Amino acid sequence: MSRVTLTRHISIQPTRAEQAASASTGAVLTSVSMSPLEVIKVRQQAAPTLSMRQVFSRMIREEGTLSLWNGLRPTLLMNVPSTVIYLTVYEEGRDRLTPIAGGAWAPLGAGGSARALVTSLFSPLELLRTRMQATGSSDGLGATAARVVRSGGVGSLWTGLGASLWRDVPFSCIYWALYEALRRRAKATHPQGEVTTSAAFLAGAAAGSVAALATTPLDVVKT
Repeated sequence: MSRVTLTRHISIQPTRAEQAASASTGAVLTSVSMSPLEVIKVRQQAAPTLSMRQVFSRMIREEGTLSLWNGLRPTLLMNVPSTVIYLTVYEEGRDRLTPIAGGAWAPLGAGGSARALVTSLFSPLELLRTRMQATGSSDGLGATAARVVRSGGVGSLWTGLGASLWRDVPFSCIYWALYEALRRRAKATHPQGEVTTSAAFLAGAAAGSVAALATTPLDVVKT
């Protein structure tokens, strides 16, 4: 009597709470670990004649190691809630648009809309973070905000929103459209029709690289 072994593939969909917790944890880790590179990038854009190594050496020599984390507080206040809102709005929008626009166009529309909303909501924190990173000021978040409001009024907290939208919305459109396309391709070529962790990681890395390359000039203008 032959013995047949059946393998069952069970796909478990994470809950919204689990997705939010995962997104928040990822946002915190990314913000802390990438803050030095973000600060150096902002400084180098403000002084394009200096290399990354020169900017790094000058900051360490003149301002100390902790200057590499200038603007970390507004970064955390911005990235944690904005990531949760962004992913939630994107997924809801993608699911609603797919029956109407199709699987290829829905991620593009949902990604652009979600990013436009989040960028508009958190533009003041983005402005304060960039000011703190660019100037190297030891002033706290509250003092920086008060100085901006005194000099230009409350509306000045949204200075640069247009440039941010021109940078962030195209990035999200390109990223999500390419990411979802690569995921569909990976799923179609997998024997069990699944998307492995490594495939999802590579899809995200490829989509992010292409989107960043395409929108870097807009990022420079925005800064």
